[in-house]
Amino acid sequence: MASRVGFALLFAAWVGTAWLMSGTSVRAQDKKTVWDKVYTAEQATSGQMEYDTNCSGCHVKNLSGRDGGGQGPELAGAAFKKKWNFQNLNQLYTEIKTRMPRQQPASLSAEAYLNIVAYILQANTFPAGEVALTPDSEALAGILIAESSTATKSTVPKPITTGTLVQVVGCLQNAAGGWMLTQATAPVQTENPDASPAGQLSALAATPAGSGSIRLLGVYSSLDEHKGHRMEGKGFIVKDPDGDRLNVVSLEMVASACAQ
Repeated sequence: MASRVGFALLFAAWVGTAWLMSGTSVRAQDKKTVWDKVYTAEQATSGQMEYDTNCSGCHVKNLSGRDGGGQGPELAGAAFKKKWNFQNLNQLYTEIKTRMPRQQPASLSAEAYLNIVAYILQANTFPAGEVALTPDSEALAGILIAESSTATKSTVPKPITTGTLVQVVGCLQNAAGGWMLTQATAPVQTENPDASPAGQLSALAATPAGSGSIRLLGVYSSLDEHKGHRMEGKGFIVKDPDGDRLNVVSLEMVASACAQ
């Protein structure tokens, strides 16, 4: 019998059904994207001042990063949008808060980091609104970064590209850089983000091991008790030539040992 992984998944995004996030049922219509005017112009103005003081030395004043002669990555433009497409604002906020500025990471206030995020959104032409961003991790996790404002919830099957909700089965391992599924099956598009029922999980246990691997994103609690177990992962895939990643929505044990 499968054992449910007991951790909160902070990543959430729009889909046509509801799922569990931190033990609470969350409907798709409650989810937002950065096109839904999720920050204020005042936040962005304050964020620009913080950015100029603390970030422009590495990322350049116009946020062009290495393309503009800086040392850090681009924070505005096509490369930034591609990197963060279908990830959530809590991931971006946490990345900046814990790692920046490079010489003094985590040295600014939560408000300063949040304002910098707002400025980055403004620099990427995502619209400002009347409601300010808050540092609440669950609220930020409910805001999806999306390149396009015309993202659709269509249930018509589509090619597996970045942002597709998929199912993967693989061996849970903690490699350099974080948790991942190895011996992974090819991602299969799914319409249901919830873990599969027990009967389907039993059937998955008998499927042959795959040859792929996929890194897991949005997992903030320890998975040590399931290391080496065969797991079903569902989430939004991020396609990358350097290795695909999965923004996890659900993670369920299929078998207590990896497939041989």
